[in-house]
Amino acid sequence: MISAVLTLLLAASAAQSDTTRTAREAYTACLRGYVQRSLDARMSAADFAAAFPQQCTQQEAGFRSAVIARENALRATRANAEQAATDEIDEAKLNFRERFEMATPAAPAATPAAATPQPTPAAATTTPQ
Repeated sequence: MISAVLTLLLAASAAQSDTTRTAREAYTACLRGYVQRSLDARMSAADFAAAFPQQCTQQEAGFRSAVIARENALRATRANAEQAATDEIDEAKLNFRERFEMATPAAPAATPAAATPQPTPAAATTTPQ
């Protein structure tokens, strides 16, 4: 009987403790959508990198606010709360940037003509006596 009550209390506290879930899901869904649209459009890596920071700004702001509120509820300092939010946002961005890079086919490496060794004439390889 006591273990059943404890289980219910733990489940309830776990559900209440993730106050950032909705904001995180909205932010990552937006980033996922942008990555997919970029892949579908066969966007170059340079174009993706240039446009990526401006994507999902509203969702990012909501997620940042939720993380800061969570950290403040845990009695973190304002600076620590802001750093936690920045870290979580940077991690999400890195994750989706890497997804784009891994899904993009690698461009074939260009072989410069100067790097190809030229054949040496046989007479040039002998030393005079």
